Amino acid sequence: MTVKPLFIVWANRSQRARTLATELGGRVSFQYEERLKKRWLTPLRYLAQSWKTWHLLEQEQPIVVLVQSPPIFAPLTVALWCALRGKFQQSHISFVIDCHPSTFHSRNWRWALPLLRFLARRATVTLSSNMDAEHILQSWNVRGFFLADGIPFLSPATGSIGGEGQTRVAVISTFDADEPIAEVFAAARLLPHVTFYITGDPQRASTLLLAQKPENVILTGFLRGGIYTALLQNVDGLAILTNQPKDLSCAAYEAVAAGKPAVISEHSENKRYFTGGFIYVENTPEAIAQGIQKMLGEQAKLVPEVIALRAELVARRQPRVEKLVALLQSEG
Repeated sequence: MTVKPLFIVWANRSQRARTLATELGGRVSFQYEERLKKRWLTPLRYLAQSWKTWHLLEQEQPIVVLVQSPPIFAPLTVALWCALRGKFQQSHISFVIDCHPSTFHSRNWRWALPLLRFLARRATVTLSSNMDAEHILQSWNVRGFFLADGIPFLSPATGSIGGEGQTRVAVISTFDADEPIAEVFAAARLLPHVTFYITGDPQRASTLLLAQKPENVILTGFLRGGIYTALLQNVDGLAILTNQPKDLSCAAYEAVAAGKPAVISEHSENKRYFTGGFIYVENTPEAIAQGIQKMLGEQAKLVPEVIALRAELVARRQPRVEKLVALLQSEG
């Protein structure tokens, strides 16, 4: 693209945004007020992020803006700025809404769907990050389509994390309420010869849950950059588990990038998209343990499948990236 877009994200990280911005030759700006992250400060945080986003847009004066949803107030701020600035300059400023699955499926944001539909009618295009949401956009009669995450660019590995234990599995977690961590702990007890590395901030978990942790589970805390890459490379496989059926996990793309097989929840969007090198299981301790045993025992078969899947996903996604670029260029 000749125009370098600005990607606005009201969070402190987004691998999807980083990858897509790089592909489009643009950059990401993470607008997140960490000091206001407590739930009761959320309205103040949104207000501060709105002001900082507006100030950034005034500084940068982009002619193409991508913005992630939720929260709905991020695309609302961007759409308002594009309309007012475009009218003042007597020019068209394009904006694209990139929707996380929670935009459509979370109870927290269901109330905002009419507003999202209003904004989507004015956007150059609205992207969904899972296939199910594409049907919702089509029913709204707006210009929108499913764009899968790109295979992420992993930082060079640093350190030896994930190397302790003869057989090692990384459980990619954020300790969200929809993750079956208690079941993972129980599965670990069934596999005492396997060392489990669980990512994510354990302070988000209850003391009651953490009290169930067996000795062969190591809590790594939240990992970034090369340390996270080292974990992916040093283990024998991953476990990516969720109770959210609409989830198309970023960690699954990271597994593909690292060339690692993974055990994934049976009832999830992932099953429709990641078709090779992954083992799907019910979120019960016994099924998780059996899936991990199977993954560890079939490395010679699963690893080549993951590598082949990587090329397939890139080829499958490329026409949609080209479609997005064409839409942005036609609006320029």
